[in-house]
Amino acid sequence: MPTDHEEPCGLRHRSFCLNGGMCYVIPTMPSPFCRCIENYTGARCEEVFLPSSSIQVKTDLFAASVALAFFLITLILGILYFLCRKDYLPRANSVAYDIGLVETGHSSGHHSHEEH
Repeated sequence: MPTDHEEPCGLRHRSFCLNGGMCYVIPTMPSPFCRCIENYTGARCEEVFLPSSSIQVKTDLFAASVALAFFLITLILGILYFLCRKDYLPRANSVAYDIGLVETGHSSGHHSHEEH
């Protein structure tokens, strides 16, 4: 009487699983399957799976994204600062110049007032 429970493979499928995987069969299924050891995946444990390296790649991508965002924000703020500074310098000079004229005019007016 066939069951749906898995059983270890016999000699016929001894080399079915690769990289140390354990072969099992379910009598009602046409082909065996593998239970892979750590760091291997795939139907026959043929693919190397390194979770630590995939996590490291994600961490590196995140760090690079943060660094790029920080650089772009700094660059934009720097550009805005210099654009604003460029606009304010002529205004500051003209205001200082006008104040100088007023003071000069006031001084000379004051001097002429003292002379009289």
